[in-house]
Amino acid sequence: MFLFARRDPPSNDSTPRASPMIGRASPIGSPHLRHVPSNSSLASYAGPLPTKLPKSVSRRVLLLTVAGLHVFLAAGVVFGWASLAEALAAEGMLCGDEEGCPNQAAAFAVVFTLGTVGNYTSNLPFGLLLDRYGPQRCCVCGALAQLAGSLLMVGQPLIGDAALYAGFFLLGFGGPGIQMATFHMAHLFPKHSGSLIAGSTALFDAGSAIFAIFYQVTRHGGVSLTSCWLAYTLAVLGILASGALLWPPTPFEAQTETDATATNTATNAPERSIRQQLTSRPFLYLVCFAAVHIMRLNFVVATFQQQLASLGFDDVAIEDFVGVFGALLPLGFVGMPLIGHLLDHRPTVLVFALVNIVGTANNVLLLLPNSRVALWGAMALVAVGRQFVYSTFFAQLQRFASPNAYGLMAGVANLCVASTGVLQPLLVNLSTQVCAGL
Repeated sequence: MFLFARRDPPSNDSTPRASPMIGRASPIGSPHLRHVPSNSSLASYAGPLPTKLPKSVSRRVLLLTVAGLHVFLAAGVVFGWASLAEALAAEGMLCGDEEGCPNQAAAFAVVFTLGTVGNYTSNLPFGLLLDRYGPQRCCVCGALAQLAGSLLMVGQPLIGDAALYAGFFLLGFGGPGIQMATFHMAHLFPKHSGSLIAGSTALFDAGSAIFAIFYQVTRHGGVSLTSCWLAYTLAVLGILASGALLWPPTPFEAQTETDATATNTATNAPERSIRQQLTSRPFLYLVCFAAVHIMRLNFVVATFQQQLASLGFDDVAIEDFVGVFGALLPLGFVGMPLIGHLLDHRPTVLVFALVNIVGTANNVLLLLPNSRVALWGAMALVAVGRQFVYSTFFAQLQRFASPNAYGLMAGVANLCVASTGVLQPLLVNLSTQVCAGL
């Protein structure tokens, strides 16, 4: 009856057991898949055996630490645009020749749009790259894109404004390649895989602080923005080197569960074709689940000020709450221990139910007029709700997808979720008209 099979907590035996895999390595030396998939090959899509887990616990911890740094430094850096825009404005970037810089805001909007479009659209190509060539090359390619973007930012004073547009696009484009190459690291400690993926999503959100640091050191530390980009370029070079040296050519093997009364969906996934996985009810539900919740959360963020006005708050209260809301959003990581524990030790259905209840409660609280207590609760639920949604989405996707198809399925899922963003302007305009008529 359940879309996702119940996943019982792992036994006390922490020794990982490799999933049964089909196929062998490519005769042409492909480290991950035997061939590039075609429509005729979707029914029998298999790859080589995954990389064995390191026996040394210290090496596993090292790999996890490096993976966390990769995600923090690169995966979500473009979403800290608000702070970078302040730093750019302080240096007169994209101001033009007109006094007062009347077109600067529109130019900044274009730069941010390019970065987010690059971040959303690169999931699918990097997913295919991950399946075809493995995490090592996926990370290297993503880091090269990031490196090119940061070098363009360094050279912007010499190259011109075009470097800012292209550079920010590449910074957004390379992030998913670096992050996708780290998800299999959750297999290093199978009993805590849910918590590790939750931690990865928290570090993704925390990465927006990189540009906040840029702003603070340029404003209060007397450091030039070019120096900041040079330092970031060195960090990206570190990502490139560590990914090339430490990441395995194929994902680490996943632990399977052998309980006869509870079959893990991920255990059966390699026996099914990619077409079957993409059209299965669990995958379609997962995509719909993420699309609805992410569109809802983005709508709240985009219309927060308008909603406060419609709830009867005065201008002073609106200004105060908008500032508080902006400060609370990056703190969603406080929900990481809870959602990680549930993903590791409780049935999947319970996790989905909790996330849906949190989302519903958030919506109800935003309908209560002139209630500061309700508004504080709604803001807190938006912050932790993002963490809950992304952690559940990536954790369940990893467990459901077969190892040789994870990149493709993650890319398709992210692209589908991102495509719902076209509804956002329509919903915002509709909300504005409704609020104006109140």
